[in-house]
Amino acid sequence: MDKNKFLVTITDLKQIEICKKARITNFLFPLKDYCVGYPSSFLLSEIKEPAYLYLNRILDNKTYEELRNILKNLPNNIKGLVFEDLGIITLVKELNLQIELILYQTHFATNYQSINENLSFVNSVVISTDITKKEIEKILSHTTKPLVYVLYSLIPAMYSRRTLLTNFETEFQTDKKNVVTLEEKTSINNFIAVESEHGTMLYHDKYLNGMDSFDDSKIKFYLINPVLCSNDKVESILNDYCNGTKKLELDENRGFLDQETIYRLKEVRRAEN
Repeated sequence: MDKNKFLVTITDLKQIEICKKARITNFLFPLKDYCVGYPSSFLLSEIKEPAYLYLNRILDNKTYEELRNILKNLPNNIKGLVFEDLGIITLVKELNLQIELILYQTHFATNYQSINENLSFVNSVVISTDITKKEIEKILSHTTKPLVYVLYSLIPAMYSRRTLLTNFETEFQTDKKNVVTLEEKTSINNFIAVESEHGTMLYHDKYLNGMDSFDDSKIKFYLINPVLCSNDKVESILNDYCNGTKKLELDENRGFLDQETIYRLKEVRRAEN
């Protein structure tokens, strides 16, 4: 695994020095007002390093035009956009911007046919975290450009444009929090809800730890997205990956890398009293 291909999401400016100490120089910054699910995001004026911008907010006509005004004055240190809304492809083309485009639609990039179709419009695509390692290897062997592999991240389960935590607090008169752990009582699974003024993201409560390397010629970036991690935790994660010593911890899992997402539901029979 080539650490020069590590792309790290920055949630605190202090993490830049942590990355540089580990000799990692590829940075991804959530752009203020255009990213949901991050307690911290950044204005263009705060980003001094060569970097990519992360935009995962679904746009409407108003925010589309507001983003146009931002991108018209894009500084030279911005290398590219990692984004979800397909309208951004049209916007970048209209502005004739010479920047990289990386499409990141969490649950969509699951086969090489659709990925190759998208690659005719963008520079790279982030592989879905809903498929197995074997399926990823098949995709990499058939795609026309190097792809982005999610090495470490909380995985989104749902994104709503509504402020769900605020709505709950208003209805039930509870204390207002922007980050809350929720228990789904049927499956007994926990989710982490992160709210901003632009909506709410629900994450699975365990970090995906990929711990896998692939043919580096097929990989554009290994994405490390330590959202909600402390700076000390970020430093530990980066050091372990760089040294090849990263292990699976209690707050991590392998996601679907070792098991398919399709299950045959088994009949559950309760013993009669």
